[in-house]
Amino acid sequence: MKTEIEDISPVQKKLKVEVPADIVQQARTLAIKQLQKEAKIEGFRVGKVPLDVIEKRFGREIQQQTVENVVDQTLMHALDQTKTHPISRPEIAPGMFDTIGNFSYSATFDVLPELMLKEKDFKGLKLEKEETKIEKEEMEAELKRLQDAMTQLEPTVPETPFVEGFVATIDFTGLIDGKKFPGSDSKDYTVEIGTGAMLADFEKELKGAKAGETREVRFHYPKDYFNKELAGKEARFSVKVKDIRKKNVPVLNDDFAKDLGEYKTMHEVRADLEKRMTAAKEGQQKGELYNQILKTLIEKTKFEIPDSLVRSELSHMLKDLAEEMKKRGQKVEELKAAEVVKQFQPEAESRVRGFLILNQIAKETALQITEKEMDDRLAAIAKGLNRPVAEVKEHYEKNRLLGSLETRILHEKALEFVLNEAKIKSVKPKKGSK
Repeated sequence: MKTEIEDISPVQKKLKVEVPADIVQQARTLAIKQLQKEAKIEGFRVGKVPLDVIEKRFGREIQQQTVENVVDQTLMHALDQTKTHPISRPEIAPGMFDTIGNFSYSATFDVLPELMLKEKDFKGLKLEKEETKIEKEEMEAELKRLQDAMTQLEPTVPETPFVEGFVATIDFTGLIDGKKFPGSDSKDYTVEIGTGAMLADFEKELKGAKAGETREVRFHYPKDYFNKELAGKEARFSVKVKDIRKKNVPVLNDDFAKDLGEYKTMHEVRADLEKRMTAAKEGQQKGELYNQILKTLIEKTKFEIPDSLVRSELSHMLKDLAEEMKKRGQKVEELKAAEVVKQFQPEAESRVRGFLILNQIAKETALQITEKEMDDRLAAIAKGLNRPVAEVKEHYEKNRLLGSLETRILHEKALEFVLNEAKIKSVKPKKGSK
């Protein structure tokens, strides 16, 4: 068997294969037998049609199946022989049978680019990180979150009006142009004036209502409302106030600290909050440093990327977008795919470049993933999902996700390697940055 590789581009190759007559004849004999098993001809039982009859009646089908058999039997061997590794499904272009029975075909496919990226290129990168500091307003916001979580709701007398400092339980039914719409109905919904959980116009119409009262609420959705189907339209809601309770907000003192269960004083609460918030900021900061690394390396490392990888990434991005739209009650059918693909194209290309760069860094630094690292990551995932580790591992194995998980860990190690070798400069936080 003769093979020849033609470089169409740095990321695409064409493999030309010439198959000798004896292999072609074997493939043809197999094709005839394959057709014999399924051929339906009057006067013969299925699977019992004589081979000579098959050859006379199914000439075109025999030739087509022969070509498929030849490719199936020889393509992998030809790829091994030429030491090429496709990353896309090969496009087969059948050739001609010559006078002595030889057959040729070509296979065109994408391959990974060769990156000219050495340790000197990713060691000593200049990065910037903002100084980690917990501002007073951040601490107060976190304390308020704890305060809200510990707030008790007290029953009220029947004539109590719904105003600030109270929480109402409501049932509502909404219509637009006389028709219901996704999210227009709800029962036992909790609402509090001023929190922003409901539109301001909706809250305004409910202010002063009493338990047992039903109010008709009318308002227009904002023109820039996230759900485009509702934006700018007038809605009519029938709202029944079922219950009104008063918020009993605890005072931020040592008694409050003790009620949290882990502390004795508010000083301890603040110290622990600062520690946790600092850790969270540092985690976010690391993510931003990772992004700096990728952006820097993508800009300085020039190479062509395979279309098949970009298409695959675009497919994942579109799938994620569709799922997000469904959660928001938006119609995926109205998505203009061509416009979204054009919008997502630069990000998809950037992700592919980052993926290939991290692969190369892992290769250059001989990074490996141990069995313990895989087990630890699966255990962490199981803990986050509150599921048994064995169940999570079975899911990953069954759905063939272990490979992608291993790649993710490997890329994290590659980023950590570059980060540890980088020259990091601390800078003041940007105005408005927290």
